[in-house]
Amino acid sequence: MPDEPPSEQSGRIELADADGTVVVEKIVSKGERLAIVDGERTVKLDALLLEGLSWQRDRAAIDELLDSATAVTGDPVGPAPPVSQPTDESVGLAISSEYAHVHVRRVVTEAGHGIEIATPGRNTAITLGPQSLRGLAAVDDTYVFSVWFKTPFGPEDTPVEGPL
Repeated sequence: MPDEPPSEQSGRIELADADGTVVVEKIVSKGERLAIVDGERTVKLDALLLEGLSWQRDRAAIDELLDSATAVTGDPVGPAPPVSQPTDESVGLAISSEYAHVHVRRVVTEAGHGIEIATPGRNTAITLGPQSLRGLAAVDDTYVFSVWFKTPFGPEDTPVEGPL
């Protein structure tokens, strides 16, 4: 695990691994969004898209959506649970819209540094490492994420939707 100092000043989190540094930062332009930057590649996700990402349980399905074989499933940080539980002080970045509210925070797992995207109102969260974030940054058109809203209130097995 690379030794890296926490970096959440000014709405920015940097994560590094052997392949380089990925930056996630809050931007306010046409609403609040999270920019995921990997060198020349950048994707900007609003609160609703981040919420949709937070409730994804099938990491292979995310890879399929990204048209990548192992960006998410092969990321050692992703499936590893955070070493510590979130506290009010560890929220990191909050991205909100009239439809969704998510917290993005830096986490440390046994496999390395990553970010956790959590939706407190739905009690869903996903942990992503630098490799997963690179896969997301490579997305040219965020419309591909619209498949997550086939069930508009979250995964079908939540109390809002009922059992599968």
